[in-house]
Amino acid sequence: MLNWGFIGAGLAARAAMAPAVHQSRLGTLRIAAARDLRRAEALSPKKQSTDYEDVLADDAVDVVYISLSNESHLAWCVKALEAGKHVLCEKPLALSAAQVDRIAEAADRAGRTVSEAMWYRWHPRMRSAERIAASFGPGAHTEATFAVHRTDHANYRWDPARGGGALYDLGGYVLSAVLALNGWQAPRIVSSAMTTGPTGVDTSTTASLAWDNGATAEVHVSFTAERPREVLDLRGAGEQLSLPDWPFSAVARDTVHMVHRDRTGRQAVSEYSDVNSYRLMVDEFNRVVSGEDRRHGESGELVERAWTMPLAESRAVAALSEAVAREASSKEN
Repeated sequence: MLNWGFIGAGLAARAAMAPAVHQSRLGTLRIAAARDLRRAEALSPKKQSTDYEDVLADDAVDVVYISLSNESHLAWCVKALEAGKHVLCEKPLALSAAQVDRIAEAADRAGRTVSEAMWYRWHPRMRSAERIAASFGPGAHTEATFAVHRTDHANYRWDPARGGGALYDLGGYVLSAVLALNGWQAPRIVSSAMTTGPTGVDTSTTASLAWDNGATAEVHVSFTAERPREVLDLRGAGEQLSLPDWPFSAVARDTVHMVHRDRTGRQAVSEYSDVNSYRLMVDEFNRVVSGEDRRHGESGELVERAWTMPLAESRAVAALSEAVAREASSKEN
């Protein structure tokens, strides 16, 4: 049983992560720290504090979950690792590939595991989609969209100094999806455009991507959509793979589907119900850091291996995000 400590008590911590830790048979929420003590208490930890350092000073804490605004992730990831803790950090893990490198270096020095809490990657639908996509031939086209309508203008997501903007907030989902469905190969940016809002953050970003094998992708994120829209589609050589309902925001109560039409025209529809990806993420992370990441069958064969999002994938997403932003900025200048 691993002891968790929470730094920050934002919406993800309150609505998803604290319940996931409480439901896990592999971990317990020992301490939570938030600037407002009532927010920490609302997570129902064994102990609560208004000082983030108290989480790091608690020798019984094995894993630190960081739920702070984006510009704070680097510093607190490094501090937690230096305190000897494993780290699960909210997305985006960092604001640049160089920052991911600094976190990776701290993890190597400490001999600890750090992962980005890109929770949708743990959903069995997405795991299956990645496996199916690997069989697509060259030249496939991916469409990935995550568009919402945000009215919370006091939120840090509207502040450029705090890592705000649609690309930082939503881009990690669509960019990780297109990379995952294309074997994590880095694409080139064919075109990119941003719309900048009155606070200085991008309110929408669109990019066209291409790979040397002929694969292409279109990605779009937005804070100003009239109605929410999420798309994840892969098409190529007579084959199609679609995640038609909420690929990036499905919650445990949702029943969601995956549709795969193969080259023969045969269509298979897979249904997923009552899947709590946050719980899966917490359990898998617990298993990995505790060294119980393998399960063998009666004959000794490996039948299951726990997974947690590698830093190399977080770095690839950060690098692609930077490249998209650079291309868009070059057009504006």
